[in-house]
Amino acid sequence: MRTHGLWTPVLALVILASSASPARAQQTVLTPYIGSSFNSSFDDYDFGTKLHYGLALTHFGRGLGFEVDFAYSPTFFEPGEDEFFNFESTGNVTTLMGNLVLGGGGGGFKPYASGGIGLMRSRIEGFSELLDWSDNGFGMNVGAGARAGSGRFSLRGDIRYFRQLSELSPLVLLGGVGGLDLGDFSFWRSSLGVSLGF
Repeated sequence: MRTHGLWTPVLALVILASSASPARAQQTVLTPYIGSSFNSSFDDYDFGTKLHYGLALTHFGRGLGFEVDFAYSPTFFEPGEDEFFNFESTGNVTTLMGNLVLGGGGGGFKPYASGGIGLMRSRIEGFSELLDWSDNGFGMNVGAGARAGSGRFSLRGDIRYFRQLSELSPLVLLGGVGGLDLGDFSFWRSSLGVSLGF
């Protein structure tokens, strides 16, 4: 999976977000969006480009904010570009992430960077229901984007990388035994949405 060239615009936006001046006031923004996944991988199998839609609720503080991002892809595991998955199958992916956000608040052109952890749910059905597989686990995401418009109404463009965490248990979060390893399932997601500030 070749992702090196995709990091260039992401890193550029991260640098812009970190150098941007903090927002003068706190703000909460609701963003419904539609997007597309690409460069997906599960044991090196590519599922192609699939539709995603979702909703993000972001609270911008003075330079640092918090976001809850929910997204659903109803056809993620339908036959894609890889020959291995060229059979009759259905499947979906649901993500629910809690992210820290750097930059992005206020009006005008506001770049931002974000990242965090949350839940990733995957389900695949195929071969006349002989295959029925589902996984509910933890995942991580990191990305960047920009909002352009007024404080109350703006457009948001966003690109994020999602990756399954194969071993992340409550014991790890509490400082106990266990480990945090990257899983085999990952994808990129680009999206465009309308942000409503209040």
